[in-house]
Amino acid sequence: METYIGIIDEIIYYNDDNGYAVAVLTTEDDSISIKGIMPFINYGDQLKVVGELDDHAQYGMQLKVKYVEHVKPTDEASLHRYLASGVIKGIGEATAQLLIEAFGKDVLDVIQYTPEKLLSISGIGPKKLEQIIESYREQYELRDFIIYFQNLNLSVANAMRIYRQLGYEAMQMVERNPYILAETVSGIGFKVADRIAEGMGIDRHSPYRIKAGIQYVLQQFASEGHTYMPLDMLAKRVAMTLQVVESDVAIIVRDAAMGGAVFLETQDEYSQGDLDLGMVDQAVLSEGSATGADHLIRVFLPAYYYAEQHVAEKLYQLVSEVQPLTLDNFDTFIERFERDKGIALGDKQKQAIERAVASGVFTITGGPGTGKTTIINAVLEAYESQDKRIALMAPTGRAAKRMTEATRREAKTIHRVLEFQGEFEFARNETNPIEADVIIVDEISMVDIILMYRLLDAISAGAHLILVGDADQLPSVGAGRVLDDILRSGLIPFIALDEIYRQADTSLITVNAHRINHGEMPLLNQKDKDFFFIGRSKPALILNELEALVSTRLKDYYGLSPLEDIQVLAPMKNSPIGVTALNTMLQKILNPETKQKTQHQFGNMMLREGDKVMQTRNNYNLEWTTADGEEGQGVFNGDIGFVQTIDLDTRTVAVLFDGEREVVYDFPVVDELIHAYAITVHKSQGSEFRAVLMPMGFAPPMLMSRNILYTAITRARDLVILVGDKRAMGEMIQRDQELNRCSGLYDRLMRLKLLSKGMNGDH
Repeated sequence: METYIGIIDEIIYYNDDNGYAVAVLTTEDDSISIKGIMPFINYGDQLKVVGELDDHAQYGMQLKVKYVEHVKPTDEASLHRYLASGVIKGIGEATAQLLIEAFGKDVLDVIQYTPEKLLSISGIGPKKLEQIIESYREQYELRDFIIYFQNLNLSVANAMRIYRQLGYEAMQMVERNPYILAETVSGIGFKVADRIAEGMGIDRHSPYRIKAGIQYVLQQFASEGHTYMPLDMLAKRVAMTLQVVESDVAIIVRDAAMGGAVFLETQDEYSQGDLDLGMVDQAVLSEGSATGADHLIRVFLPAYYYAEQHVAEKLYQLVSEVQPLTLDNFDTFIERFERDKGIALGDKQKQAIERAVASGVFTITGGPGTGKTTIINAVLEAYESQDKRIALMAPTGRAAKRMTEATRREAKTIHRVLEFQGEFEFARNETNPIEADVIIVDEISMVDIILMYRLLDAISAGAHLILVGDADQLPSVGAGRVLDDILRSGLIPFIALDEIYRQADTSLITVNAHRINHGEMPLLNQKDKDFFFIGRSKPALILNELEALVSTRLKDYYGLSPLEDIQVLAPMKNSPIGVTALNTMLQKILNPETKQKTQHQFGNMMLREGDKVMQTRNNYNLEWTTADGEEGQGVFNGDIGFVQTIDLDTRTVAVLFDGEREVVYDFPVVDELIHAYAITVHKSQGSEFRAVLMPMGFAPPMLMSRNILYTAITRARDLVILVGDKRAMGEMIQRDQELNRCSGLYDRLMRLKLLSKGMNGDH
């Protein structure tokens, strides 16, 4: 390790988000280039830096900084240079000279401890003095703040994140309750806060810890797709996770509910209501462990509770208050549409079109080839004939692009229609609704309860909402089962299409999707068709076959691009033929290491220029730009892109998503990316690829289900190849049960349905 003390003469690069800097440090003997995490450095700062020398091919000798300390300048020349640099607002060259003349080497102590003395200096009045005091305080407060959190083993990037969200008072807040970090600071979870608390000697049975643990477990459960958790399950899981007593958890749940941190409800068929906390006190919080009735008590995080309530109420309002659109002559309209398109509509398609234009909310479901797109186009023409304003949208950019191609009208992502502002904020909402009379949403099975809430919040009363999707696909990655709950409730009119219209005579993908959905084995390996099965028994043989298919055979025979056209899907991540193993293999053959490609190790992932990658969580703060200058915010779970550049000096990675949006990641957030040569079936929802390859092996029962296989093959447009054990495929087809999600939307919709019947006098 080398140590240098000097003054910052030049700042070549500085990243406000993580404090990474490249600068020139001038010492008594020489100047040296320094790089590393150096938060809040400024021109003129005197620093002590410790690090390792690195001979950079382009920039020469540099010091990779491991430790940095701000040193207060002591001689008058250094003090003048520091003050004249402009680092303290309100002090420039002339004022710096006057201060040095008046106070000499004590000038910084005067500013810090007796700043009122500065009023004797010409040009410094009360207003400027306040500016100087605030600026100087910020300089040293931030440095103290960083050091405090570094001593708690937090990174500089996390310390800066805490400062931006909680301010300087965060140190005192953490001293009282370190779990405040998990509850309020984005990017710092329970495990980090728990580690800090342990280091501070916080009692493992502290109410603060148990409350934070409750929030953590509920969030984990929500990440598995659930909007609530039964109290008995919550108490057991929190007790097991934190190694505390179940009855203590139940007590803290009650306290959290009284404070609004969670919501409690009784579970009652077709009827929901806020749980009386007095009843909780008796039924739940008796001495000992949770009671037998606790499976009837639902615990919600507030976001999911409010989202379900609002979705149910808004759907009911749209259904109840609609002004039906009536065509002058429906039969004439249908005849003209059939003639213009050169098609003959089926009875169900005609029925769907007529009901869609007459309903406030209408849902159209069906598998591939059942005519959903044809119905959408007919509905569009019907509404356009009445001069209705229409908004087309889908959950992902890829799905919106497909909708645009199918309708020849512009479709956007839901986030773009709602004018996403960052961090869960949208410009379009109840007070500033979408300017459209008709909203058509494709791939509705992908929409989770939170996004559904945001969408409905921005739809005006009286507007028409048409939801289109495939009920047999996997549910949304996010929490809830929106489409399934809507269909089961019967509150919202819908039609289920089951007759194949598209490509029935040529595409085995379409035919086999329906066969699998009915529990039948697919038709395989027919000459000149598009659905194949290659039998291989062992994982190593399956990998070898997939490698050959991706690297050469499909490229040579079908002209498919291995990166752009082919997508490998797998049910699970960690197995000999899971996503992790597949990505390791595929990166080696599709994007091998070369001297021309910069690469960098991030945890267990070697990221390389040219890599195919996927975003793994919704990040509402990442900014993107397009080649034509459009700017926006937000990169979302499941977005696929390609690494353009990795800059080791600026510690950034540029990724191009959907061929148009470039996002620059700072190194600390690159862990949100994973390789995407192979992805899980869940992550493929809403996508379409020319060719889908899938290994067929045995996995846990929850990942060996019919709808996983169905979802996978319906992602393919031109070709499906399954490689592996035919017995595994058969097992998936026979297992039609799904992992049930805890969702309260169905009950809320049923309650409104029964209420509506009662008001209308129905029995």
